[in-house]
Amino acid sequence: MIWVSWRLHRAQLMTMLGVLVVGAGVIALLRSNMLDDLASTGLASCVSQTLDKCSPAGAAKSFAEAWSTPFDVARAAIICLPALIGVFVGAPLFARELEQGTHVLAFTQSVSRTRWMFGKLVVALTPALVLLIVLQSLVSWWLSAAGILGPFMNGPFTAFNFGIEHVSPVGYALFAFALGTFLGVATRRTLVAMTGGLAAFVVVRLALSGLVDRLVPAQRLEVTPDQPVTVYQDGSLVIGDGWLDAAGQPVSEDKAQVLIQACKSAPGGAANTQEAYLACLPQSGLAKRYADFIPESQAWQVHLVDVAIFGGVAVLLLAGTAWVLRRQS
Repeated sequence: MIWVSWRLHRAQLMTMLGVLVVGAGVIALLRSNMLDDLASTGLASCVSQTLDKCSPAGAAKSFAEAWSTPFDVARAAIICLPALIGVFVGAPLFARELEQGTHVLAFTQSVSRTRWMFGKLVVALTPALVLLIVLQSLVSWWLSAAGILGPFMNGPFTAFNFGIEHVSPVGYALFAFALGTFLGVATRRTLVAMTGGLAAFVVVRLALSGLVDRLVPAQRLEVTPDQPVTVYQDGSLVIGDGWLDAAGQPVSEDKAQVLIQACKSAPGGAANTQEAYLACLPQSGLAKRYADFIPESQAWQVHLVDVAIFGGVAVLLLAGTAWVLRRQS
């Protein structure tokens, strides 16, 4: 069964192998050129320092500007790869045979439909995941070499960084693949499964992104009005923020804005000094500022929740694929 599936999908598998070889070569070449650029501009030691200590500062800015586009393209490719796996690997896997009627021959053989399905799934999904994992690892290897001069300086929770790190891309790929296969057997039309699967993947991916953040326990930082909320600058993911009254209860955003505007003005209508403004806030009922956040060190927990959600949905879709396929004539 594996051999038959290989023969049927050998063009697709050879294409993935070609993408892997070319992609790996391009990433290795770009990384080598980047390291040469760092060495020639005297920035090699900056990758492990803070940006304000990097010298010369102008060279660091020029490097970041010159390499921002390649970095963005590489991250966008990894983010889009799961969707492409769903469209070009998952959707046609069964839809093409059902559309052309060649599945009838397979159903008349001694091999059960379930075994036939899993044989095709293994042959198609395994190389796709290998392609994704290898390219993802190579891109991370490249971007990590840039240190603070690269995109990882913005923290793990930015959209482009989060989507290419840890196990999240694997979860997205499993979901996209399972969604494509389910739509393929449900519609029996390859083009419908490809376009519908892509649209559904994008919608679900965006809809569940906010849910993932809410399922990981957040920490709370509380500071007085004269202190900065540092979690905005340290790479943490801020879930919610606002003001607390003297009893520690949240103050509604509308009420807080009214009180803030009132404290900005002196009794005569002139603008308050900074000291008077900060003293006014606790007296008006805005005792503290707060921020609920997930620290950078717990990013791996968010990734685990992410892959659990998308992987769980993928399992349900594959079960649905098997159920529908067993009832095909």
